[in-house]
Amino acid sequence: MTSITSSFFGRLFGHHTEINLNADALSIYVDKDKSVVNWGALTKPPVFISTWFGQTLIVESDHKHYHLSKLSYDAAKLYKHQCQQWWIQANQQPLIQLIVKIEPFINSQYLRQSVVKRLLNAVTLEYEKWFPWVLSAKRVPASLAPYLEKLSCYRHWQVAQINAFRDTYIEQQLQQYQSFFDAVESNPLTAMQRRACVIDDDNNLLLAGAGTGKTSVMVGRTGYLLKSQQAKASEILLLAYGRKAALEMDQRIKDKLGLDTIKASTFHHLGLSIIAKVEAAKPNLSLFAEDQTAKAKWVQDCFERLMNEQAEYRQAVFTYFSRYYYAEKNHFEFASLGDYYQYLTDNDIRTLKGEQVKSFGELYIANWLFNHGIDYQYEANYTVDVRTTERKQYQPDFFLPTLNLYIEYYGIDENGDTAPYIDREDYHASMQWKRRTHQQNNTECIELTYAMHKQGMLLSYLKKSLSVQGIKYQPLPEQVILANLKETGRISVLAELFSSLVGLYKAACLDPLLEKKVIANAIDPTQTSKALQLLHPILKAYQAFLDTRNEIDFEDMINKALQYIENGQFRSPWRYIMVDEFQDISEPRARLVKALRDNRKSCSIFAVGDDWQAIYRFSGGDVSLTTEFEQYFGASTQTQLDQTFRFNNSIAKVATEFVSKNPSQLTKTIDAIKQVDKPAVSILRKSVVNQGINNGFTANKQQTQSIPEVANGALAEVLTAIANKPHQRDKMNVYLLARYWFQLPDKQTLAELNKQYPTLFIENQTFHASKGKEADFVVIMGMTSGKLGFPSQKATPAIIDALLAKPEDFEYAEERRLMYVALTRAKERAYIIADMLDGSDFVKELVDGYDVELNEFGITISQTLVDKITCMLCETGTLIPRNGRFGHFFSCSHFPRCDHKERGCRQCDTAMTKNKYSGFKTCLNPTCSEIVPLCEQCGAEMALRKSKKGEFWGCRNFKGNEPMSCKNGIDKAKLQWPNQAQPHP
Repeated sequence: MTSITSSFFGRLFGHHTEINLNADALSIYVDKDKSVVNWGALTKPPVFISTWFGQTLIVESDHKHYHLSKLSYDAAKLYKHQCQQWWIQANQQPLIQLIVKIEPFINSQYLRQSVVKRLLNAVTLEYEKWFPWVLSAKRVPASLAPYLEKLSCYRHWQVAQINAFRDTYIEQQLQQYQSFFDAVESNPLTAMQRRACVIDDDNNLLLAGAGTGKTSVMVGRTGYLLKSQQAKASEILLLAYGRKAALEMDQRIKDKLGLDTIKASTFHHLGLSIIAKVEAAKPNLSLFAEDQTAKAKWVQDCFERLMNEQAEYRQAVFTYFSRYYYAEKNHFEFASLGDYYQYLTDNDIRTLKGEQVKSFGELYIANWLFNHGIDYQYEANYTVDVRTTERKQYQPDFFLPTLNLYIEYYGIDENGDTAPYIDREDYHASMQWKRRTHQQNNTECIELTYAMHKQGMLLSYLKKSLSVQGIKYQPLPEQVILANLKETGRISVLAELFSSLVGLYKAACLDPLLEKKVIANAIDPTQTSKALQLLHPILKAYQAFLDTRNEIDFEDMINKALQYIENGQFRSPWRYIMVDEFQDISEPRARLVKALRDNRKSCSIFAVGDDWQAIYRFSGGDVSLTTEFEQYFGASTQTQLDQTFRFNNSIAKVATEFVSKNPSQLTKTIDAIKQVDKPAVSILRKSVVNQGINNGFTANKQQTQSIPEVANGALAEVLTAIANKPHQRDKMNVYLLARYWFQLPDKQTLAELNKQYPTLFIENQTFHASKGKEADFVVIMGMTSGKLGFPSQKATPAIIDALLAKPEDFEYAEERRLMYVALTRAKERAYIIADMLDGSDFVKELVDGYDVELNEFGITISQTLVDKITCMLCETGTLIPRNGRFGHFFSCSHFPRCDHKERGCRQCDTAMTKNKYSGFKTCLNPTCSEIVPLCEQCGAEMALRKSKKGEFWGCRNFKGNEPMSCKNGIDKAKLQWPNQAQPHP
C-alpha cells in the first residue's frame, strides 16, 4: 500500500487528506469522507501540479472531478510514474479492442458519414484519455506503441483519407462483382453506373442526365445489394411516381434479376399499405383519389350549392370576381408599356363583360358599373369627330350612353407622375386636351386616377361623382350576376381551381398559423386570403363527405401514413429506400421518405434524379429538394452519370448550354457516345399564313387553320427532310412535340401524315408527356410568344402559387428545363419550327447564340428582320403583317391593347423602320432599301408629286381643303437625303 498525505500547510490550514494507492484503485480520505476510484474509471492518469503549499493532485472520472491540494511535496517524484503505470494497465485493453475493431470494420463496408461520425466520437474519447500526456510518459509498454500511433492517425483523419478508404472498398467490390455488373443489363454497366451501385452513404443523390441509364442503375443496385448479401429482398423499398412507372420497374427487375419478390411502389400505394398495416384493415379509398373529373364535379356542385343557399357566401363570391379574381400588378412596376400589356394578356385580364382593358383601375370601374346595372361602352368613339392630322379620333375610356356621361381613368399617382416609360409632359398635355375637348363640346366627364386606386378610394370617388351628377343606380339582381358568371364560364374555372386547392391545402397540412404564413408570403396576399375564405367551407364539406363514408383520398394516404410513422405506430422493415425521378418529389413525399429513414436504424436513401428535368412544380414538385438535397436530408454523397446513350454530342452541347443558363441548378457534364461533326438541331423559320396551303395531303379545314405549322407547310417540309434521310430501319420514330396538346395535329391529320410518310412512325407528345421517352427525330412546334406559346407566360393563380414550392428567381426556370426535355428526346436530330415574327424568346436565343443549323431550309426576308420591326409605341411588341379592309398593313403583336399600325414598303411590302435615318422611313429588305421622307408636321409618309412649279414631296395626309388635310410639302431639290441615299425611282 502506498500513501500520499497532506503537506505541512495542508495539515495546518486545510483538510486532512490521505490517498492510498494500489494496482486496483485510489482510496481518497478527506477528513472522515472516503471515496474509492478504480483506475479504469479515470479518464486519464492523475495529474500532479507543484505549488508553494505542496502538490495538487487532479483526479478525473466520468462521474466526478477531484481537486486535492496541499499534499506532500515529494508526491509527484515518488508516485507520478507509478500512477501512470497502474492507469495504463487498467486502460490498455479498451484501447487495443477499439483499434482491433476499427480496421476490419472500415474495410468491410462503405464508410457512411454516420459511421465516420460514430468512429470519430469513439476515437476522440479514447484519444483524449491518452494524449498528450503519453508523449512524455516513461516506461510505456512498447506493445502499445502501434495502437497509440493508429489512434492518433484516426483522430486526425482528413477527408482525403476517408475517401481513400471508400475508394479502396469500391474498387474491391467492383472487382468482386465484375461479372455481375457486366451481365446485369444488355450492355455492361459503365464505370460511373457501377460506382453508383456500390456507393452507400446515409443519403445518396445520383444525378442522372437524360439518356444516361438511370434505370439500369436502379436494377443494378438492387441486384448488387442482394448478391452481396447486404440486404434481403424484404429490406429494399423501390419508389416510383406513377403506377405505369412502377410496373415497368417491376418488369425490368424480373427480366434482369429473375425476381418477383421485389415490387416497386408508388408513394400513394406505400401510404395505403402503411395505413392498412397499422389499422389491420385496408382503408376505403375514395372515388376522388383516382377520378379527378368526379372530384372536380363534386367541388363545383358544392361551390354552387353554397352560393345558392348562403347569401353571405354568394356575396363574397361576387366581390371576389369583381375585385380579387386576378393578381394585380400596377403599371409602375414594369419596364415598358409592352411588358405591362404582355402581363395583362398573359393573365387574360378581362372585365365581367369580357373586355380586354388596359389597367386594373379600368377593370374595377367596368366591373362596378356592370354590377350596378349601368350600361357602358369601353373605348367607344367620342360623340364629336375631333380627328386631326396629328391625332386620331378620341376614344374615352368609358361612355355611359343612357346617362350621356364619360369616364376617364388617368394613370398618374398622387404627385401627378406617370410610369417611367410614359412621357409625363406628353401625358399631361393629353389630359389637358381631353378636358378642353369636353368643355368645348359641352360633354360631362368624370376623372379618376391611379392615385385614387392606390389609396383604395377609386370606387368611392366614382360613387361620389355619380351622386354629384344626380345619378341613381341599383345593384343588379344577384340572379343576373350569377347567370353572367356561369355563362362566361368563370364559375367553372374557379371551381376547377378549388378542386386543385383542396388537394394542395390538405397536402400542406396547414394550421391557422401556417396559413397566415402562406398568405403573408403569397404574390398577392389579399387575393390569396379572399380565395381561402371561399375555399374553407368547401374543404369542410369535402372532409365531412369523406368522413361520413369512412373514406380517404390521395392526400390522406400520405398524411396518415406519415403520422403513423412519426408517432411510432409503424415500424419500417426497409433498410434501403430507392426513389426514382427524385427531381419531381414534393415536400410531403420527401417528408415521408425522411420519416421512414429515421424509423429504421442504419437505413439509407438512394435518390435518382436530374434537376435539369424537374418540370412538375404545378403538381407539387420541389426542385430545391434535389438542388439542396443535403440541407434537407443531412450528410450526403452526390454522384453523376455523365455519359448519355441517347443523343449525339451536338444535341448534348446545345441542350446542356441552354439549360445551364440557370445558375441555381447543379453543374453537370454530359458526354455523348454518338459523335457528329455538324449541328444536329435545325430551326425552320417560316411565316404563318391565313389561307391553307397545299401540303401534299388533305387536312381538315379547322385543323389546317388552328395549327400554323400545318397551315404554312412547315411541318411538311420537315417531315419530307426526315423521310429523305438515310434510314437504319424500315421505320423511324418521329415525335411531334409541343407545350400543349392543342398545338399538335388532331388524330385525322396525324393518320394522314403517317399515311403520306410510310417510312416514318409519327406520334404526338406534349413536352411533359414525352419525359422518359425517346424518338429518332423530334419536331418541336408551338414555339410562339405570349400566354399560350413557349415559354408559357400563363401565370399561376396566386392562391395556387402560394401552396406550391417557392418559385425560382431565374426567369422561366422550369420552362427552360421543359425545352431541355424536348430537345433531349431526339436520338438523331431535333427540329424546331418557328415564325420569328411571333417567335418564342427561346428560339431567338438559340438562333443568336448556339451551334444550330439555320440553313437546312429556305427563309424569307421577314423572318430575318424580327429584331428590327419592334413596335415604336409599346417597345416590346413585334409588327405583324395583317390583311384588312384597306389592304396589307403591319400592327403590333399586343393588339388590341396596343393599337399601333403602319403601312409596309410600297415597293416590296416589307416592314419599314424609322430608326435608321431621322425624318425618313427605310425599307428593311436589303434588296430594296426604299427610303421615304416623313412629314415634319404630322409624321405621315410623303409622296413625290408634280405641280406647275415642278416636282415636290407632299404629305400623304393631303386631302384638299378638308379639316383633316395636311398641306405640308417640300421642293424635291431642297430635300436633304441622308448619306446620299436616294428614293426608289
